[in-house]
Amino acid sequence: MNKMLIKLTGTALAAMLITGCAANNEDVPPPENEQPPAEEPMDPDMEQDENQMEDDMNKDEENMEEDVEEDTGDDQQ
Repeated sequence: MNKMLIKLTGTALAAMLITGCAANNEDVPPPENEQPPAEEPMDPDMEQDENQMEDDMNKDEENMEEDVEEDTGDDQQ
């Protein structure tokens, strides 16, 4: 009985020590010297391509609406 009590006490003590050492809930503050990365300017060619894609998508949407109107014979406005 005495040996079992010592083993249980030792196990409980070890568990408490491990649990206590792992309880570090402090947040690490960010470095003060570091600045957020600056946004790189967009390449003019890519910007032009992006604008052209948006225009194409708008034209496709308009064409799709016209096709639906022709197919159904209804104006959906």
